[in-house]
Amino acid sequence: MVVHHAVRDVTATTPAAVPDGHAPALDLAAALERVMGDHDLLQRVLTRFAADYRDVAARLRAALAAHDTELAQRIAHTLKGASGMIDAGLLRQRALDLELALKAGAGDGAQVAGLVNALDAELARVLQEVDAMLAGPHAVPLTAAPVAELDLTRLRAMLDIGDGRASDLVQQWRPGLLAALGPERMRTFDTAISRFDFERALALLEQREEQQKESASGS
Repeated sequence: MVVHHAVRDVTATTPAAVPDGHAPALDLAAALERVMGDHDLLQRVLTRFAADYRDVAARLRAALAAHDTELAQRIAHTLKGASGMIDAGLLRQRALDLELALKAGAGDGAQVAGLVNALDAELARVLQEVDAMLAGPHAVPLTAAPVAELDLTRLRAMLDIGDGRASDLVQQWRPGLLAALGPERMRTFDTAISRFDFERALALLEQREEQQKESASGS
């Protein structure tokens, strides 16, 4: 398995031996220790991270553009925890820096934009390493199951009445929504939610439902 070989490569060179500025984005040996040496579990964790956080910088920028500092703060907080789980130390620090700046009230301006840019750059390094680890012939991508239809019905009802708690449900169910909507539609959906454009978000869910009905009737 590709993760096994990557662990041997990383443990052969300690971070202190790597030139400053070129240290690995992931401490893979520490991440493996965190999951008690379970290579398969680590592969699943890395795959889930890549699926859930690949577009996180775009989601942060959309939230900030909509002046939704609270949502941006929640996104940064979640990324901070996920980065810690895979021992992406610098990315975790970038997420923490952004979270603290938003908590301090710096919701707009060059400071926050700079923090998001720094986070985005480090995220790209992390994803490059994760993708390389998962690209081997035996790596099997982990995909989340689409969110249940009953949950989608509940979410549609909340969007229909403009219930602000819908934003929290979207964050909670995001992997399943991504599986149900697909990456492109999910990006549009995220933007609509961050702008409290619940009518647009509802229309996207209804489009997906109509497409499913057409596919079922045509099969």
